[in-house]
Amino acid sequence: MSTHSPSRRIAIIADDEALGRRLLAESTAALGLEPLTYDNGTEALEAARSHDLALVLLDVDMPGLDGYTVCRRLRMDLRLNTVPIVMVTGHEDAVAVGRAFEAGATDFIAKPVNWALLPRRLEYILRNAAAAERIERLAYFDPLTGLPNRQRCIETAEQLFAHAAESGESVAVVYMDLNSFKRINDTFGHSVGDVVLQTVAGRLKRLIEQFEMDRGPASVARFGGDEFVILLQHAAARALAIQVTASCCAAFKEPIVYEGLEFYSAPSIGVAIYPDDGAHVADIFKHADTAMYQAKNQGFAPSVMIYEPAMSSRLRDWLELETRLRHAVKDDTLELQFQPKFDLEGHRIVGVEALLRWRDEHYGEIPPTRFVEIAEDSGLIIEIGSWVVRAVCRQLRAWLDRGIAIPVAINVSGKELLHGDPARVIQAEARAAGIPTSLIEIEITESLLIKDSSMVRNSLERLRQLGCRIALDDFGTGYSSLAYITRFPPDRIKIDKAFVHDVDRSASAAAIAATILALGQSLRIVVTAEGIERPAQLDWLRKRGCHEGQGFLLSPPLAVHELEQRFLCLSEPPSEAAQGLLLAQAQRA
Repeated sequence: MSTHSPSRRIAIIADDEALGRRLLAESTAALGLEPLTYDNGTEALEAARSHDLALVLLDVDMPGLDGYTVCRRLRMDLRLNTVPIVMVTGHEDAVAVGRAFEAGATDFIAKPVNWALLPRRLEYILRNAAAAERIERLAYFDPLTGLPNRQRCIETAEQLFAHAAESGESVAVVYMDLNSFKRINDTFGHSVGDVVLQTVAGRLKRLIEQFEMDRGPASVARFGGDEFVILLQHAAARALAIQVTASCCAAFKEPIVYEGLEFYSAPSIGVAIYPDDGAHVADIFKHADTAMYQAKNQGFAPSVMIYEPAMSSRLRDWLELETRLRHAVKDDTLELQFQPKFDLEGHRIVGVEALLRWRDEHYGEIPPTRFVEIAEDSGLIIEIGSWVVRAVCRQLRAWLDRGIAIPVAINVSGKELLHGDPARVIQAEARAAGIPTSLIEIEITESLLIKDSSMVRNSLERLRQLGCRIALDDFGTGYSSLAYITRFPPDRIKIDKAFVHDVDRSASAAAIAATILALGQSLRIVVTAEGIERPAQLDWLRKRGCHEGQGFLLSPPLAVHELEQRFLCLSEPPSEAAQGLLLAQAQRA
C-alpha cells in the first residue's frame, strides 16, 4: 500500500490484477485524488473505514471478500452512506448488475475498461455524488449544529435495525433532553441558546466518534429543539449505552462558557434497546422517550433511565389523568378548601390559605402532589392558576356580601410567574368580582426567589403594586440567604413543617426555627409556622414569639361551609353602609 498525504482525499482501489490496480490508480490521480491500492477485499475494507474517502473502486472477483461483500459492509458504516462506490466487473449480465446495486453500489464499469474514457466517467460520477451530497445535507442535516436531523436519524435507525437483525446484534437508542435549555433561551435570547446547542452538539459528536472508532457503528442526531438522539449498534448495545450515557453526564458537568457567562445543561437521558424493547423503530423511539421523561421526573440531573415496560403503563396513566384534569378545569369541577391561619397570641383567625382539591369521578380523590406535577409538566398550571384566582375572588365577594373581610393566600408556581401573568389575572378577576386586591396574598416557594430571575422579580413587583402581600413558603429548605430577602423583602415567611415537626424535640430543628423567628423579628416580617400538630409544638412557638400558625392541631383544611360554621360566625347580611366600611378596611389592611 502506498503512503498518502492528509491534505488529499482518498480513492480506495481493490483489484487482484496488478495492471488493473495501476491503471485505476492513474485515472483517480488524474482527478486530484490520492489512490490507495489493494489486491484483496479484506484490506480494502479495513482501509476504507479509517480514511476520509472520495471514491471506492471494487473488482467483483477478489481473494478473501468479494466486491459485493465489501460494498455491503461499507454501506453499513454510517459515515460512508454517500461515498460513491463503483463496481469494476467483467460480468455484464442483469443478475450481476442487480447484485451490485443491491449491495449499495453507485455505478458499475464493465471490463475491459476503456482507459481513455475512464477519468471522464469517474469525474461524472463524482460530480453527481457531490450534487447529491449537497441535496442530502439540505434535506437530512440540521443547519445549526451540522448533525443529522430527525428524518435522517429515523432512516439511519431503520438501517441499523435491519443490519442488527441480520448479524444478531442489538441497537441502543439513547434519547437526551437538556433540562435547563428553555430557561437559557428565555433569559438570554435565542442567539445564546444557539451557541449552547452548537457546543452541546460538538461535545456529543466528539464523544460518539471516539466510541465509534473503538466499538462499531454509532451516530448522534439533533432530534429537534434541545433533544438529541444517539444510536449504537453492537452485540452488547445495552452495556455500551450505559457507558455512553455515563460519558455524556460527565461531559456536561463542565460549563459551557460564552462571553464570560457559564451555562450548565445537565441532561435527562432515556435508553431503549432493539430488539429487547420492541420490533419497530417507532416503538423503540417511543420507549426511549418514555424513559427520558421518567429520568426528568426524578427531580435531579443528570439522570439516566433504562426503559422498562412498566414505564409505558405509568405514562398511559399520566396522559389519561392529564386529559381528565383538562376536562375538570374546563367543566369547573375542581374545588377549593381553606386552611385557617391563626394569631398565636390572640387565638383568632387572621386569614386562610386556598388549597386546590380534585375529586375525579373514576379515580376518586387525586392527591395534590400528583395532579400539580401533571399540571406543571403539561403547562396546564397556568390555566389552573387562573381558575383558582377566579374562584377565590368569587368567594371573597360572597364573604364581603355577608359581612366578612378575610385575606386569602394563593399558591403561585414558578411557571405561572415565568410564563403567565398572574398580576393581570388577579387584577381582572378582582375587578370583575368587585373586591380589593389587598385581600389576596401570594405564596411562592423560597427556591423561586433564590434563582434571582429578573422575570420572577418583575412579576412579584407587579403583584405588590396591586396591593397583594407576598409570602415565602417552605422557608428554610432552599439554602436561605439574607441576600435575596434584602433585595426583595417578603411580607411573610412561613417556617417549613419539616422544622416545626421536631421543634420541641430536636436541638437542630429548634435552632433553625429560632433563627428564622429572630430573622423575622429583626426585619419586621410576619412569621407563620406550618404543620403544627402537637400542643408541645404550639407552646414552643408561642413562647418564642411566633406570630401565626397553621396545622391540624389548630384546624385541617375545610370546605367553605365548614369554615364558615366553625370560625367565621356569619351574621345577617350587612347594610350597604356597613359593606362600604368593610371594603375600606380591607383596602387599608
